[in-house]
Amino acid sequence: MKMVFRSKAPVRISFAGGGTDVSPYCEEHGGCVVSASIDKYAFGSLEVRKDKEISMDDIRFGSMSAGSIRDLTYDGKLDLLKAVVKHFNPEQGVNLYLRNAVQPKSGLGSSAAAFVSIIGLFTRWMKEHRITDYEIAELAYELERVELQNKGGRQDQYISVFGGLNYIEFKGDDFVRVNPLRLKKDYVLELEKNLILAYTMDRNKSGDVIEDQTKSYLSNKKTVVEALHTTKGIAEEVHYALRKGDLNRFGELLDEGWTVKKKFSPLITNKHIDSLYELARKNGAIGGKISGAGGGGYMFFYCEPNKESKVAQKLREAGATIVDFTFDFEGLQTWIV
Repeated sequence: MKMVFRSKAPVRISFAGGGTDVSPYCEEHGGCVVSASIDKYAFGSLEVRKDKEISMDDIRFGSMSAGSIRDLTYDGKLDLLKAVVKHFNPEQGVNLYLRNAVQPKSGLGSSAAAFVSIIGLFTRWMKEHRITDYEIAELAYELERVELQNKGGRQDQYISVFGGLNYIEFKGDDFVRVNPLRLKKDYVLELEKNLILAYTMDRNKSGDVIEDQTKSYLSNKKTVVEALHTTKGIAEEVHYALRKGDLNRFGELLDEGWTVKKKFSPLITNKHIDSLYELARKNGAIGGKISGAGGGGYMFFYCEPNKESKVAQKLREAGATIVDFTFDFEGLQTWIV
């Protein structure tokens, strides 16, 4: 009987601080984010072959096979899977399968979750490559951001590995500290109840937004630099508001954070996104923001208690898709069949 390795890694909602985890800001000033993983996953499977062939299948992007690792080249097709295989360089061939519950370019860190899930398969299989959770997250970052040059920050990989609600600090030189927010269960349940997650529209590459933001920062554009500083401060306030269970203040800080985030780049929002935000605010949302770089994808809103259904209804009527979710507290999981 063949042994099959499986994995799953969650995507995330970024409550505050996004942008301060992007180089070179975090190296020069230090960054921090507050993020939560949710119950939408990238699932992976690995089956060891007796020959050298590499077979890959991604439910969204098709399938391919290669006679050996030497035949794997980056060509825009299944490069994520190729990057992981090339890094681990197994002596035997493998059948790899990836299914991601969240579409790419969504703002929920789906590509990072996919990297984490596939890396988890190899570290479970290859005992000589067993590494810590921090090392898995850092490897996922290196493969996505450096090897494949997909622009973005560091938070996605870490929240997918660790799971839960976290305050994550970035201080440069690859220093990352994940601080779990061990909130009272009542706070977590109330937060979950009053949050709405809505898909607004498709977007172009998030890297375009990140690249524009980074260029403005490097040119020392005052509005962008100050906005990043303010965003870091808001993330610290969100951290304390959640610990105290001051959820109304949490909602207000989301609104403040969205106002500041829009200063990073003109690509972050558009008329449709702005209209959805104002509609939600008029019907009971205390605050909200785009999750991720911006330009489309998912938005989330923290609503006045018992107003969340009305907010969801109005957003649906305006063309948004409402997605039910709960928090994930496990992070990366692997198992053997």
